[in-house]
Amino acid sequence: MVKDKWNSYPAQGSGFFRFKEKLKFLKGDLKVWNRDVFGNIHTSKKRILQEIEDLDYQACNDVLWESDRLKRIELVSRMREAEKILDSLICQKARASWFKNGDSCTKFYHSSLRWRRLGNEVKGVEVGGQWCEEPSIVHVEGNKLFENRFKSTKDFGVRLDAIEFKALSSEDSLGLIAGFSEEEIRDAVWNCEGTKSPSPDGFNFNFIK
Repeated sequence: MVKDKWNSYPAQGSGFFRFKEKLKFLKGDLKVWNRDVFGNIHTSKKRILQEIEDLDYQACNDVLWESDRLKRIELVSRMREAEKILDSLICQKARASWFKNGDSCTKFYHSSLRWRRLGNEVKGVEVGGQWCEEPSIVHVEGNKLFENRFKSTKDFGVRLDAIEFKALSSEDSLGLIAGFSEEEIRDAVWNCEGTKSPSPDGFNFNFIK
């Protein structure tokens, strides 16, 4: 399905632009395909759970037939698969939401920001053995501190004579500006963890692989 849809999309513009546009079209078609083939996963989970409860109720009041016992095993397996799909879906939605909204609207974010500001705040300085919180004096003393610490000197006390620094060979230097081969790109993608998503478009490395 993915291959047929991918080849049917129009291909105009640069390679990267075509790739981005095809992913956008494919995302919409995958939603339709998922709805037609798998239906609503939440509804399916509730239906499977209800069938399991019916069989359990039957087992409490009567003896299950062998066919019913095998059916319950199959339903439990389908239930676990549905929960696995739901977990993956929630993870993807949470990642996309974080990429889009970040932590700007959460109570935890504002609490962390407030405590960091309090920890970094300079309330006062000690001048001549006396604690002072006057803003103008704190400002002057702060400038003096950084001026004394970072002022330049004529002699840094560091000598680099006769020290051999490691350098790249000519072959390695050319390798830094060499083009990427298809094999190198494939190895880089296949070495990435499958559930990671480079962008909030919903396509993780498992899909790309």
